[in-house]
Amino acid sequence: MTPEPETTRVELSIPASVEWLALARTTGAAIASRWAFTYDEIADLRLAIDELCLTLVEGPPAARLDLLYALEGDALTVEGRAVGAGEATGIAAPEGGEAVLSSDLSGRILDALVDAHGAENHDGSRRAWLRKQRSTQDA
Repeated sequence: MTPEPETTRVELSIPASVEWLALARTTGAAIASRWAFTYDEIADLRLAIDELCLTLVEGPPAARLDLLYALEGDALTVEGRAVGAGEATGIAAPEGGEAVLSSDLSGRILDALVDAHGAENHDGSRRAWLRKQRSTQDA
């Protein structure tokens, strides 16, 4: 049985280019593997992190993609921000700053892979996040 983590935070900054997304996926998988997420949960996370990053880099040009992986209890949250994306981000933000992902397909994919997700515009940069709960069954 894996001990319960306190709060583990990992920050990653990569060029905002699809060529670097494998590093974002691998980082998430490594964290989840360390804290006894199942093989299927890790596979889901890899796909979800890829989708999250693609929604950020497919918008207007950005210099880099900043990612924060936070493991608290039985859940891994990944927050991403496209830095240097400018004000036009392609995410329609209704009142309150909440927003949906730029494509219905991305939203549906993330609905199937993670427990929660979202996106927003914030100070001219594009942000998105996801949260995956680890199963509580003993391995």
